[in-house]
Amino acid sequence: MKETQILEYIQSCKHCQICLDYCDTYEVTQDSLKSPEGRLQIAEKVFNEETISDEEQIGLYTCTLCAICDEYCQSDIPISEIIHSAKTKLVEQKKAPLEIHNKIIKGILEKDNSVNGNPNERLDWLPEKYRSQEKYEEAESDTLLFLGCMSSFRVKESASASYELLKKADFPFKIIKEEPCCGEYVYSSGDIQKSKEIFRNNYNYFKQIGIKQIVATCGGCVYAFQNVYPKYIPEWDIEVKHIVQIIADLEKEGKLGFKRIAKEATYHDPCRVGRKLNQIVIYDEPRELLNKVCKAVNTLDNEDKIAPCCGSGSGIRGVDSSIAIKIGSKLFEDSKTQEIITSCPLCVFQFRYVNYKTQNDKICTYITDYLLKALK
Repeated sequence: MKETQILEYIQSCKHCQICLDYCDTYEVTQDSLKSPEGRLQIAEKVFNEETISDEEQIGLYTCTLCAICDEYCQSDIPISEIIHSAKTKLVEQKKAPLEIHNKIIKGILEKDNSVNGNPNERLDWLPEKYRSQEKYEEAESDTLLFLGCMSSFRVKESASASYELLKKADFPFKIIKEEPCCGEYVYSSGDIQKSKEIFRNNYNYFKQIGIKQIVATCGGCVYAFQNVYPKYIPEWDIEVKHIVQIIADLEKEGKLGFKRIAKEATYHDPCRVGRKLNQIVIYDEPRELLNKVCKAVNTLDNEDKIAPCCGSGSGIRGVDSSIAIKIGSKLFEDSKTQEIITSCPLCVFQFRYVNYKTQNDKICTYITDYLLKALK
């Protein structure tokens, strides 16, 4: 988006403040600098080359980029895109990212993951019974199961369960032995130059090993491959799917069967598996699968396109963890069951963090882990 267009959008804001009623960061802080309206005003200063305060910069970087404000804006302003563009402008001005972002980006470039994981432990999630037969990049398939940083290092059962379900269904795929980071964290921080290098290197490698389809477990990875990579790689020609879409297809084809588990659960729609994806929103498949398995599937008061953010998007926890905890706690209060199931490992990781920090007893489960336990 051109800067002149961004400024026109900002100036079209009617200051109705409807967005404030739906912004999670504003709701838990009551700080106007941490609201969509306030962030637009900060962005206007950034694009007019005006100096912003440290507090205003934190205002931009505590946005989860969940895009709920875009859904409610009465003037159809692409607020979340403008906030991200303001971060990008700050990086161009050498005034950003923040120290925490630079530290994590350094880890991504050195260790190929955003969670400071030991590269030698990347495959610890791989089930023992499959290790001797795994051929990695040499497997005869043009479909890549892309696990991402969170599934590989922090929510390992999301990786192992996804892998095992595909194996049980005889679905052909390959994994990368030294899988790279997708780069979404770098992109969301505003560092376009570094993220473009990651995107190009990854795409070249995917083509080198014959990939035509990517099946990802992480919402951030799906969002990056589906929405962001094509912006910077004109020849991008790889189909992108979320693992739950593949599992749903395999169940319909009779290649996977599930038994009912006698308990209730609440399903949470991740931002980057829903409204952030635009073209391939994934709302029906997880519910269809869980309705075959759960005694009852509850939903939050808001779901689908207006589902609440988990509170951890765009690296907010590294900037102000108290906001992330408050947002997660609010979602817990909205949940009517002890167990919450979601389709993004970052959401699972965030919910478990909130559990720990608030001494709550919620059970937070990634969807394929739940489905594997119900496999016939």
